[in-house]
Amino acid sequence: DFTKMVRIVPVAQKMLEYMTDTNDRNWQTHFHMQVEHSDFPELNEIDPVVPKIQLACEEFAESAKSFKRKTVQTRFFETGDNYYLGMEFTREYDRWKNQLGSELVAPIGRNDCDSDTKTRIETLRGKLMHHIDRLWYDGVLEVIRTGDVYNPGARHRVPRLYLINSYTDMKVGSFPVGESFRLSKDPKEMYEIMAKGPINVIVRNVEGYISTMPRSTLVRREGNLTRSPDGNNESRVALATFPVAHHVNHR
Repeated sequence: DFTKMVRIVPVAQKMLEYMTDTNDRNWQTHFHMQVEHSDFPELNEIDPVVPKIQLACEEFAESAKSFKRKTVQTRFFETGDNYYLGMEFTREYDRWKNQLGSELVAPIGRNDCDSDTKTRIETLRGKLMHHIDRLWYDGVLEVIRTGDVYNPGARHRVPRLYLINSYTDMKVGSFPVGESFRLSKDPKEMYEIMAKGPINVIVRNVEGYISTMPRSTLVRREGNLTRSPDGNNESRVALATFPVAHHVNHR
C-alpha cells in the first residue's frame, strides 16, 4: 500500500472534461438517468440537471486554482483482484457539492410540500451528490493513473478503471482483455474478456463458463466497482462517502 498526494486542480479539470466531452457522453447520460429513474423524472424537463452540473464543474475547475489547500491525501491498496482507494474530501469540495446538490433539486422543492415529498426530494439530492462523488473519484483515479505512480514506468500497462456503466453500444472487439461488459440486447448477465482473436473473443460469465463471441457483437461496458456476492451486480458498499471516503475497484 502507499500514500500519495493528488493535486486538486487536475482532478477538477478531469471532472469538467468528463461532463463536457462531446465524444463520450456517458457521464452526462448517467446523471440524466439518475433523475429519469427517480420519483421526479419531470425534473429533466423542468430544469435539467446536466447543464447545471457542467456549469458547476467549470466554476469548480476555475476556483480550484485559488484553493488554500492544493492537494488531497489518498491511500491505495491492492489485494488480488480488488483495488482499494481511501481518501479525504476537502472542505472546499464538500461545500461545493452540497450547494450544488441543493441547487439541482430546488425546482421541485416547494415550501408547501408534505413531509413525504420532502423526504423523497432529499433522497434524490443525496443520490445526485453520491454520483458527484463518483465523478470526483473518477477524476482522482485518472490523475493517479496518468501520473505514473502505480509502478515506475508502467503507466501504459495500468488499465483505465470506470466508475459507471456505459450507455453506448460498442463492438466487443474494441475492448481490451480484462474488460467487463453486458450484451446490448440482453443485459442480464455480465461477461469478462479473457482473450481476443482475429474473428472472435473468448469470454467468461460470472459463473466461470467460457464461450466465444464475434468481435462485432454489440455490448455495453460495465463499471469496475466491486461486485456483490452474486458476482453480477455492483456491491452496495463499493463506494461510500462518509468523512473519510473510500471505494473498491474490482478488475
